[in-house]
Amino acid sequence: MRSSYSLAGIHALVVACFVSASALAPAVARRRLIGDAFIEEVMEAAPGSGQEPFTRIAYFNYNKVTQRYEAISMDTRAPQMMYEKSYEDSARNAGQEQRIVRLYLEDNFVLPRWGNTANAAFKGRKVIELEKDRQIVRLYWTPLAGESAEEFLAGEYVYTRQR
Repeated sequence: MRSSYSLAGIHALVVACFVSASALAPAVARRRLIGDAFIEEVMEAAPGSGQEPFTRIAYFNYNKVTQRYEAISMDTRAPQMMYEKSYEDSARNAGQEQRIVRLYLEDNFVLPRWGNTANAAFKGRKVIELEKDRQIVRLYWTPLAGESAEEFLAGEYVYTRQR
């Protein structure tokens, strides 16, 4: 996983949530490389943000056997395990960096509260754009019930390397 687009380190997050009843406050994500194979990320509310405390733990890797990116995350705000995989051809030309990663949730997920809806179910995908010292993560969700079942941009995380 060594790359000039390394994901490891401490990152400040700018979080935008576009359709939630309330915007998400800034968070801090700490990332570390485990055994030259996995990125571990622990995300928490930024100190002094006034946000309810939460912890999100995620693991990300490139599986050389399946030639796919994989991720798993757990978040105290929506207590369930979320598994994600890339499905497009991940093969690259020799010497080229992968700069966009698309991950798809293996299962649907439920948010305890979404606007006025309790236990709102969605399917989702994530697009990660890798740059030298920052990454942009866009979350796209599709509601499984309600008036509109169209995919929408649910949120965006901009990770900027601090150290």
